[in-house]
Amino acid sequence: MFRHGEFSTECDRKPFFFTLAALAGSLTAAVLLFVLGGGEGLAIFAGVLCAIVGAAAALVMTAMVTDRAYVENGVLHMSYLFKRSQIPLNEIGKVSLKDDVYTVFDRSGRTAGTMNAQLTGIGVILHALDQNKVPFV
Repeated sequence: MFRHGEFSTECDRKPFFFTLAALAGSLTAAVLLFVLGGGEGLAIFAGVLCAIVGAAAALVMTAMVTDRAYVENGVLHMSYLFKRSQIPLNEIGKVSLKDDVYTVFDRSGRTAGTMNAQLTGIGVILHALDQNKVPFV
């Protein structure tokens, strides 16, 4: 689901649909409570709580959809929320793993980007990096 390149991580289906259901359900409940609640204090309070849950579900869904890494035309693309980075495979100096995050460094030792180690399909990306003789530390 949501593949982007020849080698790509993807968004898990089950958590995505669970978050989508939470978003739809909480926003529907909030609207119904505000419309049918008749202005009672408890209905307004419950509607606000449902709206907060809906906003949190929207943030989680945004993070799930934008957290990806893929290889396309010999370039590693990494993205999380609104931060994107890319580096050609032949310019990667090393890749290190710490706290479930792969940090990609260029040949001069500067951080080129990060990848979540828990992503579905991260093994395919790591295999593509290994095929290009990228050192892992």
